[in-house]
Amino acid sequence: MLTKQIVKLNLARNCLRYLIKIYGIKEIFVPYYSCNSIWQAIKKENCRIKFYHINENFLPSVQFNKKDFILYINYFGLCDENCKNLSKIYPNLIVDNTHAFYSDNFGLATFNSLRKFFNVQNGAYLYTAEVLDEKFEEDKFLFSPVTMQKNYEKFVQNELILDNENIKYIYPEIEEEMLKIDFEKDKQNRIKRYKEYQQKYNEYNLIRLNLNNQIPYCYPLSTNNDKIKQKISEWNIPLLSLWGNISTKFSEYQFLNNTVALPLI
Repeated sequence: MLTKQIVKLNLARNCLRYLIKIYGIKEIFVPYYSCNSIWQAIKKENCRIKFYHINENFLPSVQFNKKDFILYINYFGLCDENCKNLSKIYPNLIVDNTHAFYSDNFGLATFNSLRKFFNVQNGAYLYTAEVLDEKFEEDKFLFSPVTMQKNYEKFVQNELILDNENIKYIYPEIEEEMLKIDFEKDKQNRIKRYKEYQQKYNEYNLIRLNLNNQIPYCYPLSTNNDKIKQKISEWNIPLLSLWGNISTKFSEYQFLNNTVALPLI
C-alpha cells in the first residue's frame, strides 16, 4: 500500500481538482448517482467525465480497464467493503469519503468532508501519495456554519457561495474547531440513531446496506410506502434529498429514487 500524506484543503470537490492536477487526469469515470458539484469540479480542470451505473449493492455495473481513473463514492458511509474490494482490482481508484469521515483510506487517493459531519464552515482532508509543488493561498473566507435542519435558507446561501471557491488550504480556525470535537461521542451517537431508524424503517427500505462496524453519515431511506412517506413529511423539517432522482431509463431508479437522508445528529 502506498504511504499517503494528508493535504488539508477547503472543499472536498477541490480535493478532486487537486488530484486531477497531480496525475494529469484527462478522463475519469464517475457514477451517475453523484453530486453535480463533483461534475463541475472535474469540468473546471478540463477533464472528461465518463458516467457509469451502479447496481443495488452500490457496486459499478461495468468493468473498467486497469489504467482507468475511477471515482467511487462510499455511499452514506456504508460501502467500506466495496471500497476495499474495488481498490484491489483498480490501481487508479479514487474514493470519495465525503459520507464516510471515519472510514479507512483505500485506493490511489481518498478525500472526505468536515462540514458534512461537523458544525464547521468547510474543510476536507485529502489522503494522497503524491502532492503538488504548486502552493495555494490559505482560505480566509468566513461565514457562519449552519445545518440544513436548523436554517435551510442560510444553508442554501452557503452552498451557493462555496460553488465559487477555488482550491485553497484549510482555514486554521477550522483546525482549532476540529480539536474540540469528541469523536468517540459522535461515533456512538451516530450508531445509536442509525439503529433507531433501522428498527423502524428497515422492512420498508429499498436500500439494503449493512451497518457492520461502519460509522454512517445518515440513514438513507428509499421507500414506496406512502404511510412512511407521510409520517416523515409530518416532521416538518428539511430533509436532504441526495442528488435528485435517477432517470427511469436507468435501473438505479428502482432502489434510489426519492431517497432521503435521515439525520444522525
